[in-house]
Amino acid sequence: MLSRSQAKRGLILLMSFVLFSSIVPLSGSAQAAGSIVNPKQTYTYNIMVQDLKKLEQAYPELIKTQTIGKSEYGRDIWSVDLGRGPAVIMLNGSHHAREWMTTILLMTMVDRYAQAYVRNTAWNGYAVRELLDHVTFRIVPMVNPDGVTLQQQGLSAFPEEDHAALLKMNGGSRNFKRWKANAKGIDLNRQYPADWTGIRNPAPGPYYMNYKGVKPLQAKEAQAMAEATLAASPELALAYHSSGEIVYWHFHTKPASIARDKALVRRYSAMTGYRIVTPTANPSGGGYTDWFISTFDRPGMTPELARAAGEVHVPLTEWDRIWRQHQNTGWMLAAEGYSLWMGRQQAVKADHELRLTRTERASKWPQLKSAKLDIVYPGRYEILRVKGDWAEIATASGSRWISSGAAVQGTFEVLQDTRLEVSPSTGLYASPLDRQPTSARLSRQTVQAIERWQDWYLISTFSGALWVKESEVSTVGTSELSGQSEAQAEQELNAEQSETQPQQGLNAEQR
Repeated sequence: MLSRSQAKRGLILLMSFVLFSSIVPLSGSAQAAGSIVNPKQTYTYNIMVQDLKKLEQAYPELIKTQTIGKSEYGRDIWSVDLGRGPAVIMLNGSHHAREWMTTILLMTMVDRYAQAYVRNTAWNGYAVRELLDHVTFRIVPMVNPDGVTLQQQGLSAFPEEDHAALLKMNGGSRNFKRWKANAKGIDLNRQYPADWTGIRNPAPGPYYMNYKGVKPLQAKEAQAMAEATLAASPELALAYHSSGEIVYWHFHTKPASIARDKALVRRYSAMTGYRIVTPTANPSGGGYTDWFISTFDRPGMTPELARAAGEVHVPLTEWDRIWRQHQNTGWMLAAEGYSLWMGRQQAVKADHELRLTRTERASKWPQLKSAKLDIVYPGRYEILRVKGDWAEIATASGSRWISSGAAVQGTFEVLQDTRLEVSPSTGLYASPLDRQPTSARLSRQTVQAIERWQDWYLISTFSGALWVKESEVSTVGTSELSGQSEAQAEQELNAEQSETQPQQGLNAEQR
């Protein structure tokens, strides 16, 4: 005969399984928004900022925006994260003012790729949702917002007291369509500490192009990019430029890395049709990817978009061609970047538990293209090994590898008698890993807490088991379940189970 405390503990654990079977899905699985970015327009800094806010609002679980610094004239330099994974792919555009077609490409990639995630489309055998669950694109779509604004809008967008200096840097012309530099006359792609002293043919002073400054990383925009890249430690990086339909990929690359980097640039070239630039013994440095390759010994590429346009921005009539060439390149970069990241990870034994917060299909190996096995349901599991962002867990069907991005790990406190007061303002989360709460809301009431993890509580609701932040609830005392008879507990449990479908493949705790 079980004691009352044993029966009560068993009831709570079993209720946890029953409630988890009807857990609310992530908000990222909602309907895809329509296209937000319009690529066929003069794409200004202000339009970009508005679109970034709309994208983050439309895809809160997938897209996150932040600023990495300010330009010389105080404009925020925006970065956008697309994805949920630990392997980072760094992309940037508009180092040069007249090359804002690169901003259009990057913003369109964010927009269309988010739609593909929600629709769960596939590319080359990869589920794009799975790719973006393992990879994060960190994108700076407009490195040079001052320069782009000057090129598009001219003097009217800048203080009158600076007009004379801007005109001088532009050779006296009031037409700024050829402008490449930032608004202080520094060429940002000649600002990075990679053979900076040996840059060939620099302008003698601040100018609309080719002035490298008085020292590396002098310009605020270049400083911000270098700091953001060091913080991200990306697997690979691309700095998009225009024009010419060519791609640079080599800068004093170490012999051991040449085969790896050449294989990547060949894949990119095959998809775009761009000509691969042959490396030279003494390249002129100072560029972003020159610095990235030298600093990280990882692949870096500088594609030149579109057919040659001369000293002006690429015309919008080139857009359809550019998108046809690039619409799937991001998926290739994601797969390659994740492979590089996983190549550095080691499988290590583990002796703790995790709680899976959503249903997952198990994999035979910790790989994106691994053979898929059976379904693993939400619940607590013993971890056998960890490799990168994968965990090998013990299930009733044997050991299984799952993506640990849907799991919380650490110390779990099983609660027996804790009740919490919630209200309509309490956020209800499908997982503590989610950025946004679900749309579900509760009226003011007390609820049973099943478990505690860090500063989160798992609670039972009519919508299933959901998570609440400790800061948004209050403890109202203990639940006196101890007086409940075993027969009553079994009767209540049977009533709960009759409302759900039985699940298979449960671990020992859930059975």
